[in-house]
Amino acid sequence: MANGLALALHQPEQTSGCVTEDGTVTVDASGKEVGQMSALTAVTVTQEVTDGHGEHFYQLPGDRYVLKNAVTLDPNLWQAALEKGQQPFSLKAENINQIWWGMQSGCEPAALLEGLHVKGYATELDYLTFLKDMPRAADFNPNYGFGGEPDQDMPGHFEAIYPKPLVAWAKKYAPVSDVSGLTAEKIPTLLQQKKPIVAYVTVNFETPEWGEYSFGRAMGNNHAVLVDGYFGELLHVSDPIDGRYWLSMDRFKKAYDARQWAVEIG
Repeated sequence: MANGLALALHQPEQTSGCVTEDGTVTVDASGKEVGQMSALTAVTVTQEVTDGHGEHFYQLPGDRYVLKNAVTLDPNLWQAALEKGQQPFSLKAENINQIWWGMQSGCEPAALLEGLHVKGYATELDYLTFLKDMPRAADFNPNYGFGGEPDQDMPGHFEAIYPKPLVAWAKKYAPVSDVSGLTAEKIPTLLQQKKPIVAYVTVNFETPEWGEYSFGRAMGNNHAVLVDGYFGELLHVSDPIDGRYWLSMDRFKKAYDARQWAVEIG
């Protein structure tokens, strides 16, 4: 693992899980392979870390590490889907770690760029270059553009960009639609059509926190992720803060249903 390990911003609330794929590699703190595990192997997670490239890993007992994306902390839901004969589906989006890039905010453009790259659009652009083109709102109102700068946290600013201006900007690069009002249960149908979804949720899928701002009522713990896969009652996301992982539809809905804001990349 390049340049050492650091504790991830958020730590797992659950510690019991299972491996999702055969041949899952475990490594030591230097990144050297120390073993492999089979699908459905039970694991106990001690903490979550990131490496020097911003990739997320779970630490296991014995100072072993495994990619976060290779483990589910909802093993019962995973097993239930397997018993129904279902197969995991994923568009295999990359992860753009906004924290690794030095951006306190900027989840919406990160999730958008992940989705554009999946579809083969804007592949020549990295995250920082993409941010330079993002529309800013002169009055810091996210209904008109990004409310400030993604590397800053300024009083009176609201560092986010809402679906309408995000879509208007994204149409420069690809066929993109505002599909707000889409129910979480219908997301897998769009994924089957190879249409990743930028979903507005909350940071770490925590309980929505509302407040009054200069432009009106808004969610203070606003966040966006790219949904790029599903398996039974699980969704797969590429999260600009917390990496790539599977989570339950129920946990997703508790954050997503507060607004049901979504952007489809066609």
